[in-house]
Amino acid sequence: MKRLVFLLIALLMVSSYGEESASGQRRKSSFYFDATVGMALRHLEAVQAVHDYSESSPACHFEPDGRYVCGEKSSGGKYGSYEKDIGYTGFGPLFSMRLGCLIKGVVAPFANIEFEKTGGKVHGREKDEDDAKPRSAFLGGGPGVAIYPFSHSEGAAKNLYMVATANMLLGSGGGIGFLGVNVLFEAGYLFPVSERLNFGFAAGADLISPGEIDDDINDDSGYGVWVGLKFVRK
Repeated sequence: MKRLVFLLIALLMVSSYGEESASGQRRKSSFYFDATVGMALRHLEAVQAVHDYSESSPACHFEPDGRYVCGEKSSGGKYGSYEKDIGYTGFGPLFSMRLGCLIKGVVAPFANIEFEKTGGKVHGREKDEDDAKPRSAFLGGGPGVAIYPFSHSEGAAKNLYMVATANMLLGSGGGIGFLGVNVLFEAGYLFPVSERLNFGFAAGADLISPGEIDDDINDDSGYGVWVGLKFVRK
């Protein structure tokens, strides 16, 4: 309990640091909190290496799309090796939380964590029981920055903002696993509820640049778009 009280006191000290003085001067910095709840569309794609180990498999054959592919027996005993495009597209909820410091009401560097889970369909793979309801799930975290370029103006534009983040991302969807960097760009508009609290909406898009975690799946890539509701304390 003592640790919890100490933590609350520390947060209050951070949030009150550099606040506006009684003379009306602008505060230099303040505690920054941002929470988002939204819905995301996620698309993933990759190239999968397919190997047929059966002795009766022809080294050359026609694919369903008309391609004529060939493969030779390798030292590992693989016959009829070829590549095919696979993909996943899904739709579902996301949540993100950011903690940082707003500097002079304009720039807010922060650390963030995000979670996304979608359900959808796969492309380029034969259906099996696991594909009845294909899903994706991603967990990421990293640094970012929010910018309020018109925060000191008097018009409605003062509530516009932009965000960029670069997260380490771990997850999978439709049999495509990812461990890489997720770069996100976001823009939105806030409606002040009080001097500190704001409620608004936002839209964003991101790109995934993955690392190789499966020898038979290459050229992984992905992107997402989303819209959401915001709760911001600044």
